[in-house]
Amino acid sequence: MKDCETCGNEIAATAGICRYCGSVQRATPPRRPRVKVRTVNMESGRPTVEEGLERLQREIALARQTGVRVLRVIHGWGSSGTGGRLRTACRAYLYRELKARHLKAVVPGDDYSRASPDGRDLLSRYDDLRSGERSDTQNAGITFIEL
Repeated sequence: MKDCETCGNEIAATAGICRYCGSVQRATPPRRPRVKVRTVNMESGRPTVEEGLERLQREIALARQTGVRVLRVIHGWGSSGTGGRLRTACRAYLYRELKARHLKAVVPGDDYSRASPDGRDLLSRYDDLRSGERSDTQNAGITFIEL
């Protein structure tokens, strides 16, 4: 609902003419809902570490431009069983950005759950994260970034 620009009566938000006074109303553009959480699959295309870091930087910049608040970065665990190079490089870069205060928070997937303070904090602020909570909990192959 909105108020008529002429008489002040309440009319439908999509009304072009006020049903009370007959005055023409300015069209209000429909609001697009802001996406608060976006998933980025860094493993796609099997990039080198350098390509992966460049893509991560681009994705963070794009998220800022489009109003995304949290990125769920899938970097994988690595085939060696001890953590892959892409995972290690991404997290090192993200922690440097966090230290420089360019990011609000970095939560590794292995520390992400309702039981952890950081995970609980993210879940309480971003309801969109709840849809993937089961697969994301304590998943070392992902990292959450709050912008």
